[in-house]
Amino acid sequence: MRAWYAPGLIFAGCTIGSLLVGIWVLFLALSQPSLGIRLQADGAYLVISGIEQSSDLPTSAISQRLLSIGEVGKPPIEVSAVTLIEEPDMIGGESGPKDFYLQQEQLFQALTSGLVSVTVSNGKAQTTLLAKVRERREISYLPIKFWTQLTVGFVGLIIGIWLVCLRTRDLAAWMVLLTGVGLAMSSGAAGLYSARELALGYGVFKAASHINSIGTFVFGIGILTLFLIYPRQIVPRIILPLPAVLIGSVMFFIQIADWPRHVGLIQDSVAVIMLALLGAIAFQLIVNRRDPAARAMLGWLGVSVALGAGGFVITAILPTLLGREVLVPQSTAFLFFLLIYAGIALGVARYQLFDLPTWSAGILFYGFGVAILLLLDAALIYGLSVERAPAFATSLALIGMLYLPFRRRVADWVQKKDTMPPEEIYRRIIEIPHSIEPHQKEAVLIKFWDDLFSPLSITPLDKGTDVTTALHENGASLTIAPVFGLPALRLDWAKQGTRLFSSKDLTRAKTISGFIETSLQQNQIYLDAIETERTRINRDMHDNIGVLLVSALHDARSDRKNDLIRQTLTDLREITAHPDKQKRALHSLIADLRAEASTHFEVADIAVEWRYSELPDVEIDPMVVQTLRALFREGTNNVVRHSGAKNVVYALLYTAPELLVTLRDDGLGFDPHSSPKGNGISNLANRVANLGGVFDLKSDAFGTVLFARFPIEQPRVGAAL
Repeated sequence: MRAWYAPGLIFAGCTIGSLLVGIWVLFLALSQPSLGIRLQADGAYLVISGIEQSSDLPTSAISQRLLSIGEVGKPPIEVSAVTLIEEPDMIGGESGPKDFYLQQEQLFQALTSGLVSVTVSNGKAQTTLLAKVRERREISYLPIKFWTQLTVGFVGLIIGIWLVCLRTRDLAAWMVLLTGVGLAMSSGAAGLYSARELALGYGVFKAASHINSIGTFVFGIGILTLFLIYPRQIVPRIILPLPAVLIGSVMFFIQIADWPRHVGLIQDSVAVIMLALLGAIAFQLIVNRRDPAARAMLGWLGVSVALGAGGFVITAILPTLLGREVLVPQSTAFLFFLLIYAGIALGVARYQLFDLPTWSAGILFYGFGVAILLLLDAALIYGLSVERAPAFATSLALIGMLYLPFRRRVADWVQKKDTMPPEEIYRRIIEIPHSIEPHQKEAVLIKFWDDLFSPLSITPLDKGTDVTTALHENGASLTIAPVFGLPALRLDWAKQGTRLFSSKDLTRAKTISGFIETSLQQNQIYLDAIETERTRINRDMHDNIGVLLVSALHDARSDRKNDLIRQTLTDLREITAHPDKQKRALHSLIADLRAEASTHFEVADIAVEWRYSELPDVEIDPMVVQTLRALFREGTNNVVRHSGAKNVVYALLYTAPELLVTLRDDGLGFDPHSSPKGNGISNLANRVANLGGVFDLKSDAFGTVLFARFPIEQPRVGAAL
């Protein structure tokens, strides 16, 4: 089975490897013989600008011209400003580079003799001094340009490794790594020989020059190929290897064909590569002119590359091609390349270049942490001779106390986002369902997403559109799925257009949408419960209270009127208290309802006949109690008020588990199809249906029949009263 390693571990290993290479370059720079002097070019001459305290040369030599250096007893070797030139491929002529490397070897051999004669001039007289040559340079006398170039190469390489660790299958990320490798080769090698005190041995100088020129071409291959494929592939796949073939051919020709005869072609090649690069960037702009995400990425990365590589070419390469003095020394011009990699790093954080996940910064910082831990541990063991266990414990403690808090602060600063506090999110979510009208809910919802992500625009989508919560156009847009009847939304460009939406934003939107959906559902359940209770009270008031009050109104007997009012008050308390948990015995309930109905019929001078089979001795649920009351009271009230009947028959038939209730009168009847049904009949039908029963009403010229059949022992659970 193939082994798998975490990206952070790979990054840490590569970082340590890069640091070790940098340490090796530092070791080579310090291993060169040294007179303990600092030199700088002044026109065609070299001038001594500083002398170390340990040097054999007197301080009076400072500011004097250095004319020659030679081994004692041998002819001196004349030196000039060209002797300290930073980049040998800038020397013109076919023999110029060869003569330069020959002089470097002669000077190196003279310095390795241990004692040299140094000829200086103050402009009026020459003085020859003897000086002892040290075998090594002091690290404090390494010029700033050495550290500058070493840092530039390290940063480019590390950012390239970082991208590849995150996107191992992304060719664009590999091209960035290739540019980082090329830059590290070029700047590291250039740092070694451009920071020389006076001379390097031919073998070291030749190897460094080869590495420098190869690195330059590798960088060109990587950066040109990158803009052929990113953000959109603009050439056929078969043409993608063309930059590597063409640039690689030139590179091998320069290295192999009578080196260093053709090193002058490096400057010309760099200029051509730069022109091709600008053309690729311009073509990408044209191709992606209608793609806002690609334009944002291309603008950010393209400007960084144009400024970085362009600045290097304009200040250090172009003047040499035109035969003019460089505007900025090449060692300083390498700083322009930091613009490229700073643009890539910031583009990752701001525009999700290469669609990197938000945890990329974590890999970067944790990888550095592991690298620092191991290097610190090694320094304590091999530098201070500390035992292994105490060294590791000390390193771990220092990382915990210093690096981790620093990492946290830097990560917060790099990934700084205006996030809404959780308690504010909760408050805003519960605000949405509390809005009454749908358009108010929609307005509150839009305002919430606007405050959370601060997008450039929010567009409600058609309700018929099938939308999910997802990222679109590489994060340029974020769609929010519809929630509980509210429309779907499209959010464009987060933070007022300063960045794309990330995978973290998507996860957050999905989670919050779920909370909003649940909140709206719970609120609807609450509103439905209120409406159900309101309906129940309305029905009970109509079917019970209304019937009793009408009966009291038409009863002339004061004692009977008082009894009806008392019953009304009792029923009113039951309705408002809603004692759903209390059951009643069927026999007792039927007896009360029969007595109540008989009284109403007696007052209306209507004869009533009761027919019923043997009823079970059971207690019935409150829902059945309310239904029976409503049937008796509403039925009795309708007969008394509307039928004109003289005789009524009440029939109750029990067939387990159902009870059949029939009310028949001999009144005038009515047309059920043309006559509007009142709330009372509708309420009765709903009550019986809620119990899982059947309700029917028939009427003709011979009278009206009210029919209801429903279970009384196991009514439907959860039905409204």
